[in-house]
Amino acid sequence: MNAQRAKVLLAGAATLLLVPHTAQAQVSDGIVLNIMRECAKIEDPTARLACFDNNIGSAGNAPRTPAPASAAAVPQGGGAPVASSTPQGFGAESIRTVRQREAAEMRTTANAVRAQVTAVTPREPGIYLLTLEGGARWLFNESVSSSYRVPERGATVEIERGSLGSFLLRFNDQQPVPVRRLQ
Repeated sequence: MNAQRAKVLLAGAATLLLVPHTAQAQVSDGIVLNIMRECAKIEDPTARLACFDNNIGSAGNAPRTPAPASAAAVPQGGGAPVASSTPQGFGAESIRTVRQREAAEMRTTANAVRAQVTAVTPREPGIYLLTLEGGARWLFNESVSSSYRVPERGATVEIERGSLGSFLLRFNDQQPVPVRRLQ
């Protein structure tokens, strides 16, 4: 009977130890979710990313560790660090090495398309819907100024991949316009 009683007491103690930890995890998850919601409200992509980087790591109690001094060297005259070795560890696959950058530069045609415009439809002031040969339809994400020369039917445009899955439309050496594909 003492062995059975010990098992019941041990099970009860284990339950008591787990309950506060579970409640703490739920509170921490709620805090992280609120931080993510607030960061998502920031319109500037760079500031939004900085918000996520600066807040989520500390809310999840995962401290950031600085890169070892041997992993990066600062070029003479300042500027961005240059990788001196292949990065290792969590997330290393997302860091572009010099070799990967060179390969990306060689395949830039795979990251962009040149096509003729078959139709231009104004949607609202400064926002246009372009239909390209082949039927692809691209909508301006942002309003362009009245001085922007909108591509006309028959004009050739270039659409290239931007950061974070975005696309940029280039036409006549003007400022690129963020666009999204509708069809």
